[in-house]
Amino acid sequence: MGLSMAFNASAQQSRTIAEDQTRFGIKAGANMMRLGKLDFLGTDYNTKYKVGFQAGIYADIPLGGGIALMPEVLFSQKGGKVDETIGGTRGEIDATVSYIDVPVLIGFKPAPEFTIFVGPQASFLVDQRSEVIVNGVQQGDDITTKENMRKSVAGGVVGLGYNLTPNLGINARYMMDFQSAMKEDQNQDKLRNSGFALSLGYTF
Repeated sequence: MGLSMAFNASAQQSRTIAEDQTRFGIKAGANMMRLGKLDFLGTDYNTKYKVGFQAGIYADIPLGGGIALMPEVLFSQKGGKVDETIGGTRGEIDATVSYIDVPVLIGFKPAPEFTIFVGPQASFLVDQRSEVIVNGVQQGDDITTKENMRKSVAGGVVGLGYNLTPNLGINARYMMDFQSAMKEDQNQDKLRNSGFALSLGYTF
């Protein structure tokens, strides 16, 4: 009995120490994003959701009282689709926009396995690739220019995390940019990335 109690106390102490230590991890998952509204000739067109990829690294830095600082660095594919018929002509735009996302999150842990988090996010443009299709026929090569796009965009993140094991966890979040993906002189203030992400992470 005494040996068992000592073993349990030691295990509990080890878990407590682990919970108070900074830990690092890797994660990967999928985004479902859209680009808000595209202004074309004075008319707003809603973009549809587009599936992309997300992967990167993160840290979990305990601050005490069930609060943690949780910074991340992620490669994230975003973008959206427009599919509209105007005057009998069907036009499609399919844009994939890649960023390096740097969210700085504050996490609240009501239980060891649950985390609620929120915080700001800075996104740095890496690449963009768009297809323009008219009546089912692609018009020219993919458009890859970035000169009319912002190099960085400010946004925010809110979400939930659940630890399946002490090392393996799932993470769901909603992301929204506070700025247009395009520069101010493009008059596309409503063209903003927003959407959801689901990822699987491994904490070392």
